[in-house]
Amino acid sequence: MALKPLNKYRKVSYVVLAQTIKLMLDGPITAHELSEHTGIHVVTAQEWMRSLHKEGVVHINGWLPDALGRDVTAVYKMGKGKDKPRHKFTAAERQARHRAKKRQLELHQVLALAA
Repeated sequence: MALKPLNKYRKVSYVVLAQTIKLMLDGPITAHELSEHTGIHVVTAQEWMRSLHKEGVVHINGWLPDALGRDVTAVYKMGKGKDKPRHKFTAAERQARHRAKKRQLELHQVLALAA
């Protein structure tokens, strides 16, 4: 397989590249963890991981949820593999979560008035 020519020259620290490879050989990693361990900015780490994913060097091994339960942070693993899809909430699940949140808010308001 022939490599595609780069449109832009990008300077990459060889130390950071070595650290990235070492971290990825140890196991799955997120762009945020890569940023913490190597010292590069998180946006740079995310761009780097997306580029590696696009070239087929890594695949998405899983997703980490945010505080609302949505899958937002990709967990990358070295090597070829099938990407794990994001969990999508059904309309019924979204409605149930909304109603539960609304009940919690009403309960807090009642308790605040009673105090």
